Amino acid sequence: MIVSKLRRYGTSVAVGVAIAAFVIVSTLVLGSRTVGRLVDSAMREKGASFAHLLVSKDDALSAFLTGIARSPDAEAAIRDLAALSGIDSFVVFDSQGRETYRSRSDRYEWLLRDRPGGVRTGDHLSDPVLAKTGAWQIVYDDGQSNPSVLTPLVRDGVTLGYVSIDGEMNGEREVYRSALMRGSIALLAVVLLATGTPMLLYVRRQRKMQEADDRIYFLANHDPLTHLLNRTRMQEETDRVLATARATRERMAYCCIDIDGLGDVNDTLGQSSGDQLLRVVASRLSSIIDGGDLLARVGPDDFALLRRRINEDGDLAALARRIIDAVNEPVELMGHIMRPRVSIGVAMLPQDGRTHNELLKHSSLALIYHKAAKSGDYALFEASMDEETHRRREVEAMVRRAVENDGFSLFYQPIVSGDGSRLLGFEALVRMPDGNGGFVSPATFIPIAEARGYVKAIGSWVLREATRQIAQWPEELFVAVNLSAVQFRDGDLIDIVKQALEDAGISGERLEIEVVESLLLERSDDILAQLNDLKTLGISIGMDDFGTGYSSLGYLWRFPFDKLKIDQSFMFAFDNGEPNVPEIISTIVSLAHQMRMKVTAEGVETREQVDLLSSFGCDQLQGYFFAQPTSPEQIAAEILTRFSARLGHGKEPQPRALRRLETAV
Repeated sequence: MIVSKLRRYGTSVAVGVAIAAFVIVSTLVLGSRTVGRLVDSAMREKGASFAHLLVSKDDALSAFLTGIARSPDAEAAIRDLAALSGIDSFVVFDSQGRETYRSRSDRYEWLLRDRPGGVRTGDHLSDPVLAKTGAWQIVYDDGQSNPSVLTPLVRDGVTLGYVSIDGEMNGEREVYRSALMRGSIALLAVVLLATGTPMLLYVRRQRKMQEADDRIYFLANHDPLTHLLNRTRMQEETDRVLATARATRERMAYCCIDIDGLGDVNDTLGQSSGDQLLRVVASRLSSIIDGGDLLARVGPDDFALLRRRINEDGDLAALARRIIDAVNEPVELMGHIMRPRVSIGVAMLPQDGRTHNELLKHSSLALIYHKAAKSGDYALFEASMDEETHRRREVEAMVRRAVENDGFSLFYQPIVSGDGSRLLGFEALVRMPDGNGGFVSPATFIPIAEARGYVKAIGSWVLREATRQIAQWPEELFVAVNLSAVQFRDGDLIDIVKQALEDAGISGERLEIEVVESLLLERSDDILAQLNDLKTLGISIGMDDFGTGYSSLGYLWRFPFDKLKIDQSFMFAFDNGEPNVPEIISTIVSLAHQMRMKVTAEGVETREQVDLLSSFGCDQLQGYFFAQPTSPEQIAAEILTRFSARLGHGKEPQPRALRRLETAV
């Protein structure tokens, strides 16, 4: 992070530091020169004043030039005035530049002190100095010791001599420096404030612009929810890797991973819970990939993983198992504990594709196959899947058109009494015309309808159509309708059922709802509450396919079902001579009767099965032995006619029922 920030703001910081350094150095240099100028000016003034003093005191000047004093106090007075003027020492030279008087000798300071008459050291002014004319001064200042100034002694235009003074300027120099330092600091502060504030604003603006650029770059290449690569970036990175793989012949696997049931989470717990689940799954997938792998979110609930270095056949199976184990860890969403599940489709490189688009297409086909098959940890792409996908898309389009235009049909299979003598009702079974005079198998179009979210619309139509149709048949008959878990999800099932009954003009006693055991495994309290509300409408509730699922007896006492429906697999097992099948059927019938429930056996196809079930006291039978599922027109023309004398409890149909029968025919 520090390195990235230095790279990002290094230039701006360097420029700021350079400007500050330039200002500081310039201030110091200018301050030093200013102090020098002040000292120079002060020394020139001192030199001029002292020279004027000497020239005006003729006796004193003569004493200094000749060594003969007319007044014994003249030298002492001048020396005192020099000391009071801040002159540390002075030297007088005659007009020829010869030293004639020195108030103090720095060279022999240890031996000679200030004394009357001064001292002579034999110094002599240089010829260039002696050649100067007019008013001039020479100042010498090394910036450390006391400065000196040489001034000619001129009277009436005649140079009488020269005087050099050493001023006591160290104290004043420090005063100058201190004053200039304070001024410089104040100036520097003003300059830094004036330049630093815009600089800080500039740096801040640059930082915000850089952050905005980084954000734009991130959003252009990553999914904002999971922070994984997005589809576009995944394609670019995958194609880049594939370009090198062509030369190295590296085996890789492109995995398309789909979260099962994410739509249900969004619908039941809210979009925020779905987003949280996506982030959790993304994090878990990220934890199991290697450094060279690529992971992206390529759809609302889909992830793509490019796994490199698949060296052995077992590597792919191990990868799929790691993905499933990692994702399947429990996660809490809105107080609900759930275990996410995924489906995985895999396309191998190079045999299944050499570009990202080919690999994505083929792994998506394998994913669809895995979701439909619901077996194994993953599905590996095969060429035949392309044909299956084309057919699936055709069926999906047919389902969509049928939902939009009420294009489904209901077939009805009779449900008769335990001895097969009386017609009691029908089970409504949905069919979808294929447009060529036939029908698409429910086993084909129902899974597609579930995957695309059409089940609720289809189920609501089935309720309306089944109740409308049974209203046209004798009142003694009922119709059984299967409900999906999706229809319980939104909480509006009771209103839909009530509306269907009201539109058909029938009571709830003529409608039977069948649910499977697995429906009660999730959100069982909510499901049971809705089932109880259905019972208050007079509707019978049956447990369908009993004996094939979890068969938890706890649901039989938690909710008073009206009927158990024995799955047709028991009839197949009985015909195949499987052991203990009759005993199991007898036990189920006895259990149901003990709990005041009726029993319906489906899949009845032979007289031997009818006799067996009748001997156990099974209440209702259903199967090809009595009739195949058929259209309402055939029901009216054949089934109702055949059982017309034995409807309900064996009584003749009431006049109202006969009128409906005639109308239906």
